[in-house]
Amino acid sequence: MNCLIITGGQIDLPFAKKQMAAEEWDFVISADSGLNFCRAADVLPDEIWGDFDSADPDVLCYFREKCPERIHIFPAEKDETDTELALMRVIETGADRITILGGTGTRLDHVLGNLHLLKMAMDAGVECFIIDPHNRIRMIQGRTMLRKKEQFGTYVSLIPFTPKVEGLTLRGFAYEVEDFTLESGKARGVSNEIRREAAVIEMRKGILLVIESKD
Repeated sequence: MNCLIITGGQIDLPFAKKQMAAEEWDFVISADSGLNFCRAADVLPDEIWGDFDSADPDVLCYFREKCPERIHIFPAEKDETDTELALMRVIETGADRITILGGTGTRLDHVLGNLHLLKMAMDAGVECFIIDPHNRIRMIQGRTMLRKKEQFGTYVSLIPFTPKVEGLTLRGFAYEVEDFTLESGKARGVSNEIRREAAVIEMRKGILLVIESKD
């Protein structure tokens, strides 16, 4: 089940429309001001969740008239962010793969919070990506293969999410390591490149953020 979350960060309209057209989506959910993009792109989400403190009032009014049964309103004072509620919802529906549009932008607190939400998806056994015109971000543990023909951009950066990532082995990259310990607080894993048809990331212990980037 391939699911899309449209949330309230910075969304590049042409990029997002192209990404949406490139795949078939089984379930689309909008979180709060992600609704502004939905209106601009003429997207009708399957469900609309949030407290709507940052959504355009006219846009919210439009969807209230068009599909009131799809709207789920929550109080502004709550433990979860609107993106977190949307992620919990798509995991609950049985998602196998989740893409988040609008998960990055100028609010770095929200960006960091959204990066942490990748762990919720990983713990649930669901592949989850945050994408924007310059980055595709996921969280991994164990073993992962990246195919050069499928990569996003030029660079692959590996950022420790846990204090240490132990037993790290990289094959097929410009910079390879064997049974290495990558520690947080250093920039050692930034700006690697895939040099073969496929590159492999293996680790014995720990969690990595994998950021595929283009300039």
